[in-house]
Amino acid sequence: MDESQNNAFMRFLNEKLVPFSTKVAQNKYIQAIGQGSMGLMAIILVGSIFNLLNTLPIEAYQGFLASTGLSDVFNAIYNAAMNFMGLFMVASVARGAAKSFGHEELVIENMFLALMGYLILVPLTANDAGDSLVNINYLGSRGAFMAFITALLTTKIHIWVTERGFTIKMPAAVPESVGKTFTAIIPGFFCAVMFGAIRLAFSFSPQGNVIDTVYTLLQAPLAGITGSLPGFIILIIVAQLLWFVGVHGSYTVLPILFPIWFSYLPENMAAAAAGQPVPHLWNICMYDFACNGGCGCTLGLVIVMALFAKSQRYKQFSKLVLPCGIFNINEPVVFGLPLMYNFTFIIPFMVTPILSLLLAYACIQLGLMPAPTGIIGVSSMPIVVYGLMQGSWKIGVYQIVATLMSAAIWFPFFKVADAQALTEEQNAELQEATE
Repeated sequence: MDESQNNAFMRFLNEKLVPFSTKVAQNKYIQAIGQGSMGLMAIILVGSIFNLLNTLPIEAYQGFLASTGLSDVFNAIYNAAMNFMGLFMVASVARGAAKSFGHEELVIENMFLALMGYLILVPLTANDAGDSLVNINYLGSRGAFMAFITALLTTKIHIWVTERGFTIKMPAAVPESVGKTFTAIIPGFFCAVMFGAIRLAFSFSPQGNVIDTVYTLLQAPLAGITGSLPGFIILIIVAQLLWFVGVHGSYTVLPILFPIWFSYLPENMAAAAAGQPVPHLWNICMYDFACNGGCGCTLGLVIVMALFAKSQRYKQFSKLVLPCGIFNINEPVVFGLPLMYNFTFIIPFMVTPILSLLLAYACIQLGLMPAPTGIIGVSSMPIVVYGLMQGSWKIGVYQIVATLMSAAIWFPFFKVADAQALTEEQNAELQEATE
């Protein structure tokens, strides 16, 4: 790529891609969804751990779990974590939205109002005895998108009412905790009326309720768009281009996809626990496969650097970045090597993640490893350990192979940079000796 092509390419990135990605990353709604999604990591990991403990394929161990009743306990913990994802999501996004829109003082009340709004929308049925029943699917992954929408609508109403002073103000002598309770009454009334109206309006829809309508018209089609190999390749290319110009590509694209990936978790985990194929292949784990060691699959690069560097610059730098790379942290490589704006490394930086993804897809299609479950929140785990968390030791073996492949791709490009650095160091030493 000559200088004129470089300039044209960089103009496109800086004038078109970076401004758009910056707007997306700074969007308060996107930030609220991102914060809300990240806030559920602990619950997801706990559920995943107990699901793993409950499904280890060891006959004696399974007999012990059944005889002691621990199997039911582990399953209850898993169900609580995974099958109520819609409720957890609406509360967590409401929390993130209050902070994102600059009203952290409303966080607690906002979470409860959003939960109330969501439960207003949940359809009820009745059994023969006349008892009201709730389909648990509406509290889980099926309601994920509606959970985001409910949380954001609640937050906007809550803030709008509060900023205009439409609240009950208690005397100064009243304790703050009591005063806050009364302050939330009028915003809560507005939210209840709005979500009640939404429930009534969508009762006349073909689906019969708003949750099924949103799922049919929005959640399922979006999942279809991103649920393909070409869609994932485009996603990775965009993220890598953003990283190349110094923008955090993952933080830009992932919050947009979290709603879809969260909706996959319960079904994937349930299928894995039952020994069935995972129904949703294109989950966050497929993105992580393109990020061994961080964006650009740079674990291979830092291993090559540690083993083959001849220049002092890269020998010393490898000691810093290798431990980070093992835990999939590669900001020091991107910004310190640097990889950004560095055309020496642009080919492996763009190509290696795509090849790693294609290798994973081929291994799954050939039956060499199972599809990953897509557990969110374990991307910082070292390779092999990550594979075990995602459902199989075979995934860990794939990660080893993918890392070796990435090292082979990065090697010739690194040798060019290392030779240049070594020459510069030798010239500097020679100049010092002659002075």
